[in-house]
Amino acid sequence: MADEEATLEQDTTDDGAQEPEAPEESETSEAELTDEERQMAELKEALQVQKEDIGPLRLKLTITVPRDTLEGRMHEQFEELRRDSVVPGFRKGHAPMKLVEKRFAPDVGNELVGKLLASSFLAAMEKESIKIVGDPLVWVHTTEQRADEHGHTRPVEVEKLVSVTEALNIIKMPKEGPLTYVCEAELQPEFELPSVEGIKVKRPVIEVTDKQIDEQLLQLQKQRATYVPVESGAVEANDLLYVDLKIYVGDELVHSADNEEVAARGMRLWGVPLPTLGAVLEGRSRDETVTAEGVVPDEHEQISYRGQSARFEFVIREIKRLTVPPMDAAALAAAGVESEEELRARIREMLESRVEQMVQQNMRGQIADYLIEHTDMMLPERLSMRQSGRLLRRRMIELYREGVPEPEIRSNLDALVMASEAQAAVRLKLDFILDKLTEEHKIEVEEYEINGAIAEIAARQNKRFDRVRDELARNDGLTTLYLEIRNQKMLDEILDQAEITEVDATKPAE
Repeated sequence: MADEEATLEQDTTDDGAQEPEAPEESETSEAELTDEERQMAELKEALQVQKEDIGPLRLKLTITVPRDTLEGRMHEQFEELRRDSVVPGFRKGHAPMKLVEKRFAPDVGNELVGKLLASSFLAAMEKESIKIVGDPLVWVHTTEQRADEHGHTRPVEVEKLVSVTEALNIIKMPKEGPLTYVCEAELQPEFELPSVEGIKVKRPVIEVTDKQIDEQLLQLQKQRATYVPVESGAVEANDLLYVDLKIYVGDELVHSADNEEVAARGMRLWGVPLPTLGAVLEGRSRDETVTAEGVVPDEHEQISYRGQSARFEFVIREIKRLTVPPMDAAALAAAGVESEEELRARIREMLESRVEQMVQQNMRGQIADYLIEHTDMMLPERLSMRQSGRLLRRRMIELYREGVPEPEIRSNLDALVMASEAQAAVRLKLDFILDKLTEEHKIEVEEYEINGAIAEIAARQNKRFDRVRDELARNDGLTTLYLEIRNQKMLDEILDQAEITEVDATKPAE
């Protein structure tokens, strides 16, 4: 934060001499700093940062913590341990420092590295005024077991990008010299927001149709759908397969697994996009060997494999197909009705009650399109896997809230993974815009709003509230749901200021 400038009146003594100025007080004196704040300030001053652009909105950082800083931190830790620990043969707090250091050095070193990886990165971001998206990934050297084509494993030294949590288990305190590590971070784009007042929006007049009722009826049936083994016949689109899988990069076998679950549609395997996998698998039979090829993407965690061709060998062991049960008497009874006509009437009533939601969602989409079109922003050339994961979670929440059955959600998520970079980039651009807008407009989400959305998902998925909440919590879905609600509130606030004109949704747009 920039210091505020102040103009001070100068007092004078009776003889006209100027009173000496009192020294300016800083916003927070050194004496008022907590130990943690003092350590962060010292670290920020001491560390060294080297920056390297590795692509649009991507930065490679080499962060170095000097040796004297490491030793100073370790000395503070040893002093604390000396005061509080009991060493046999000595009164509490009176053990020789060298003995304390010898006894606790490994634990102190590992604990300190863990603290410094996080704190030094934050200090480096402040020192260099860098704003990032998400958490960094850290380059590490480690040993992994790799199998050859005969299944024999051997240790291989690899360099790869891992999360900070994984890096804590690999990076150790150096015996001498500074602590230096290299990481990659994705930068927040800088952009100007467009004016959001008086946006022209068309409000569609929507009527419930028989086609919509048919679609909802099918969704109800799909909630009871199950994957059933296919005893004979060939693979069809969207079948679920259990295969023996081998993945080669060049001549090296990098992954091998039995009974691996694979869908007969375009998807990612081992971080490699295989958009034509469905076409490759369709028409094949059990015990048949199938080969597919792809290119290891540039954001893959294994640096040595990036850009290389990967070969996937599948031996099909089992085929399962999603089977939708008929709307029979048992299904009607489960829905609490006596006939399909009664069920269709209930669906019509439900859809009519949701018309306003459908209209609101349509108008939110128009606002979103306006924001995307009128915001100039640089985006990464390609989406990282972390950004793709963020988009997947958003889409999953949307589908849950729309009442789409879980088997169909899985299919939609695979399709989203394989979506073009242009489509994904548009969604990412909207996320950045809404992040900035909600921050400026101070949009908040209350706990009751999150619980209400969870209850809505539970009702549409025919699940218990606590089960849905637990499932969301396990997959970072609660955070995603919070962001989804927050963004909707922001779009609704913009709609309140929009110029809205009613149009007939059944007529083609002019």
